[in-house]
Amino acid sequence: MGASNPVLAEDSQATDNIEVIEVKGMRRSLEQSLNTKRFANSIVDAITAEDIGKFPDKNVGDALQRISGVTVDRQYGEVSGVTIRGTAPEQSRILLNGQSVANTSWYDLGPATRTFNMELLGAEQISSVEVHKTPEASIEEGALGGTVNLQTRKPLDLDANTYMVSAEVARSSMYEENDPGGAFLGSWKDEDERFGILAAYSLEKLTSGRQVLESLSGYYPYFAENEATGEDAAVGAWGIGSQAFKAERERTSAQVTLQFMPTDNVELTLDYFNFEFDNPHVNHNFLTVSARGSEATNVVNNAQGGTESATIQPAYASIIYNLVVRHAVNMKADVLNLTGKYTGDSYTLSGVVGQSTSEGGTQGGASSWWIPATDEGGKIGDPAFPDGQSSVDGGFSYDATGPYQVELTSLDATDASLFKHAQEANYETSVQEHDIAYAQFDAVFELNNDYIDNVASGIKYNSSDFSRQSYNRNPSEILGFVPNGNLSNWTGGVLSDLHSQSPGNTLNAYAYLDENKWWDFISEKYQNGELEEVVNQGNTFAVDENMLALYAQADFSGDNYRGNFGVRYVTTEQKSTGFADSKVFEESIDYDNWLPSLNLAYNLADDLIVRGAASQVMARNNYSDLKPGLNIAANIGSASGGNPDLQPYKSNQADLGIEWYFSSSSLLSSAIFVKEIDNVVFNTESVEFVEKCGPTEADWNECRVTRPRNGGTGSVQGIEFQLQHSWDSGFGVLSNYTYVDSETTRPDGEKEMVPGVSENSFNGSVFFENDHITTRIAYNWRTEWIGVGATQAVLNDAYSQWDASITWHAMDHLNLTLEGVNLTNEVIQSQDTKFDLTQNTIEFGSRYYLSASYQF
Repeated sequence: MGASNPVLAEDSQATDNIEVIEVKGMRRSLEQSLNTKRFANSIVDAITAEDIGKFPDKNVGDALQRISGVTVDRQYGEVSGVTIRGTAPEQSRILLNGQSVANTSWYDLGPATRTFNMELLGAEQISSVEVHKTPEASIEEGALGGTVNLQTRKPLDLDANTYMVSAEVARSSMYEENDPGGAFLGSWKDEDERFGILAAYSLEKLTSGRQVLESLSGYYPYFAENEATGEDAAVGAWGIGSQAFKAERERTSAQVTLQFMPTDNVELTLDYFNFEFDNPHVNHNFLTVSARGSEATNVVNNAQGGTESATIQPAYASIIYNLVVRHAVNMKADVLNLTGKYTGDSYTLSGVVGQSTSEGGTQGGASSWWIPATDEGGKIGDPAFPDGQSSVDGGFSYDATGPYQVELTSLDATDASLFKHAQEANYETSVQEHDIAYAQFDAVFELNNDYIDNVASGIKYNSSDFSRQSYNRNPSEILGFVPNGNLSNWTGGVLSDLHSQSPGNTLNAYAYLDENKWWDFISEKYQNGELEEVVNQGNTFAVDENMLALYAQADFSGDNYRGNFGVRYVTTEQKSTGFADSKVFEESIDYDNWLPSLNLAYNLADDLIVRGAASQVMARNNYSDLKPGLNIAANIGSASGGNPDLQPYKSNQADLGIEWYFSSSSLLSSAIFVKEIDNVVFNTESVEFVEKCGPTEADWNECRVTRPRNGGTGSVQGIEFQLQHSWDSGFGVLSNYTYVDSETTRPDGEKEMVPGVSENSFNGSVFFENDHITTRIAYNWRTEWIGVGATQAVLNDAYSQWDASITWHAMDHLNLTLEGVNLTNEVIQSQDTKFDLTQNTIEFGSRYYLSASYQF
């Protein structure tokens, strides 16, 4: 870790007490992870690579879910964020060698959060991961849940002329394409072990995606009660979609590390990392749009007033096939970090300067609508039909009690000739940039008296500049520019065998648009200037922050006890820039936080440790929530926007645990934890004066403004259990269970579940290892949780997943490995919480990896 940080540094006082074990194989990896936990002053869990280039799971996110108190968020199959001890993913910190990494996202429809997207990070170069569940004053602030620190390797720690090469073939069951990958790591140092250089590179490709039976937009009454016919009101989603998402994912990671020790007292390390993730994709969606029908019949409503089933009578564009093509989709980050350390007789001075930059977003693309060919008019909004348009082929019936069931009244969805082009729809392009620069100085003084072992203090300056520019293509809808507008002239065939895990009438086959042929056509439109992009001011903003932190920390020990106490003070200056009424708008605030912490470990016996901790922590808000300005709907007197005046989340927390190390590779432990959280942010409405908000000037004082505001509270109580044991026979088990009671209270007193948090979670792994093979099967389970980033409250059902791997040690230094992720192709099923109707059924498919690695 960053050598300037006395707690996170590899040479820190705490780490000096850790037994040194040569990492060879899974059992030794688990033993070293156990030692990290056992000898740490605070509450820490660790994951250690089995060998160079061989992390226990396919990616770091998959590995983190094996730690008690940690659950993961999957948006497109791979882990993208982590939830630690009952807090939202954006309230956990991800550090690389003890320092922040700039981060952006490729997903253009989501909010701009502070969550480090785990999709960006391959696992080949990671040597170990530490999850700090309780803070220390010397660790960078910003986490309510916990801090994840990713450690990479250094050349002077490895044998001279250490090399590793690997080759891989990846395959997803959803698209059954074979994709190549590979990795390389080389490390050299001179005979005097004064200078070393390490270089590493990895490439991973995977054609994957997801298939979704989904609702579109929020739930509302799209047809009122019909007194003439006696039909009840129809309440549900705007539309239902059968989605097939396909992505050509490519992840690259590069590292160069130079290490120089001119004397025994001086050490200099220069690191450079480059991570890049490309995700060009195409999304097919066959939509049955209830809200565009002419009426609803055969309406059956449930006790909550939601429509479980209905028949929708046809109207213009009540059936839509939608293709979205995104070819320029990526995110990347790089890190340049210089660390220096001087060791005196009874003190250590260290410093670090560095910077990290990131770019991401989704640029360029196409989104086209195709409707039944018998619908009137050649396009939506055809001026030849001033009184509207009608349809005879847009009828369907649906059932929303489980995975969406849909039956078309007359249309054959697999016949491309029955569809025509209606419009090239509006969509948003986003460009995100994030720059971080930091400088840090630390001093550790050894006291070695009866009570205090050492005292550490330090100062850190950190600047963070985040910006998001958004664009709409042609503010008005693009109409009628497609020649030969029948889908049969553009089709690539029929998508079939969709939604394999959801039986019934699930619209599992329909004609689709050839995305390559269509993209060539759209690209020419761009080149000819027929398609233009203009700034979407309501979603264009920047947040610049300057943070200065000071800390003091003391490590203490005595007969059978040890620990640390300290305080971290941080002041933040924040400037938010956006648009209001088409004019640039800026707002600046500043705030400071005092963050005390105490960690204590007491040895009841040589193998039995009791731990306690108490602290105050803070977490800054999402960038999207901090944007200034308002989107004003003048005709109805309402407005919405962000809030630059938001204060950071604050939490008082305490932990108590016991750990029994009944052998060198065995642990039975339990811990309880509580958090009381203030300044929780909710979107709320209030009446304010907003210029030009309302039909007349007299109405401006009564503008209904929806924006994020502080004022809520939160509480978390939980308990963790962990069991790890290895037998001499080669078998071993690693398991944990976490219970979390986590909720927030709105300013009006209403209580809600914290998004992304499950009340119960369990992880279990069984492995066997000998001189010839290493094999493992792992199970992950969590109970229901509120979906993150949904348009309305969405409750995901319980989810479980099986993963497995087997490695054949074919000869010295040569390993052949077969890995499988989500072997049973589990789905995520979600419900709308208000009307108890189906929201989504998401299927990711299984992933398989066959690899060979050689170390010499």
